[in-house]
Amino acid sequence: MSRPVLAALAILAGFVGGCGDDSVDISGIEGTIKSELKAGGTSPSSVKCPDEVTYERGKTFKCDVTMTNGATGDVQVTLNTKDDFRFKLVPGSVQVPGATVEKEIQDQLASQGIPDTTVNCPDNIIVKVNTSVTCDVAGSKAAGKVTFSWSDDSGTVDESSVQTSS
Repeated sequence: MSRPVLAALAILAGFVGGCGDDSVDISGIEGTIKSELKAGGTSPSSVKCPDEVTYERGKTFKCDVTMTNGATGDVQVTLNTKDDFRFKLVPGSVQVPGATVEKEIQDQLASQGIPDTTVNCPDNIIVKVNTSVTCDVAGSKAAGKVTFSWSDDSGTVDESSVQTSS
């Protein structure tokens, strides 16, 4: 090959090599989301983001989160840099199986000396701040309802909102 051709190939190789990889470390993002949700008091069993995301400052995408209690939800990720991002739960996206809430209420009642209760909540409960959920409760001595609301988008019950009625 002639010198001008070799020089052109060298310049082209340097240009192509300098472009870099614009893909984002998805497994790193999934791991960070999982760790930070755990640190915040929730218990995620998995986080699944799109397989391939190319970097663009301010770009957003959603990841699916599944909790150990069967709840599911979406997290919105915003890229600040290729290696830095922020995320938040998408309001109204977290859904908790009614059976999970029923068991929690039964366990709490049993710990208060009210065993053998039957609790019936909606099959699928959408977590939305300041919305109420009502579950029917029946025991050997009485029947009634428990109503509560959420204090945040992750599914934390606002303890001050819990009300019972017969």
